[in-house]
Amino acid sequence: MLARFSIASGFVLALFLTSPGLAENSQFGDLDFTRLTKSQEQFFWKRLKLLAFEEAAITFCGQPDDFEQRAKKGIQSCVTAEALNKAEAVYRSELKASLAGFSERKMACNAKPDSTRGWLGVDLSPVSKDIAGSAGAHAAPGALVAGAFDDSPAVAADIKAGDIITSVNGESVADPKELSAKIRALAPGTTVQLGVLRDGAGHTVSVKLGAMAFDRQGRIGFDMPALIESSQKDLKYVSDQVTEMCGKCKTSIFAMFCH
Repeated sequence: MLARFSIASGFVLALFLTSPGLAENSQFGDLDFTRLTKSQEQFFWKRLKLLAFEEAAITFCGQPDDFEQRAKKGIQSCVTAEALNKAEAVYRSELKASLAGFSERKMACNAKPDSTRGWLGVDLSPVSKDIAGSAGAHAAPGALVAGAFDDSPAVAADIKAGDIITSVNGESVADPKELSAKIRALAPGTTVQLGVLRDGAGHTVSVKLGAMAFDRQGRIGFDMPALIESSQKDLKYVSDQVTEMCGKCKTSIFAMFCH
């Protein structure tokens, strides 16, 4: 189930929802991005993309809602045209991309993942000879960690970008594909010993694997019934708050977002 956000967060996240074509005929407000801190703005764009993904999920499965219409009614007079247009452009792009992704994968709306396997939570790249040389290795086996996902087992084990994973439980890995296959073959909750090369020094890192769902093709899978349910609840939560936002903008915590 997706976590619920505060009303303040819902306000910021809902400002994109008005259609510019309709909004041009009404008076805009003064809410924009200039009063947001860097972290607040990063949160906004991340949350915006999630909302677009959720809307794509329910739309793809033939259950579109009145999310945009309800939010539009409550927020239109609070935001600037510039902020609105910028946010909607991103939202529409993310919505289109998510719908295309569901279509390309031919997702079945009643489908559940075929299996749950071990998950490390890293973005991997091949180890080039130059990178291997700079790391103090004589050859280029293993998998280069390009990054670790937030709240992943890799982060918990202090695996960082630039590390080279060379083995799993004492068995060497030749490349990212082999490493991924070895991790997926293990059950969630399994503790593995990874051989890691960092700054020319090799050491062993103990990692307790998380869980990731996969489909029959080995791609990350979705529990579609659960995704639809959680998306509907999250979208409703945001849209339910919007009608109260404009009135509170200058009389409460929302003043931090207003001029």
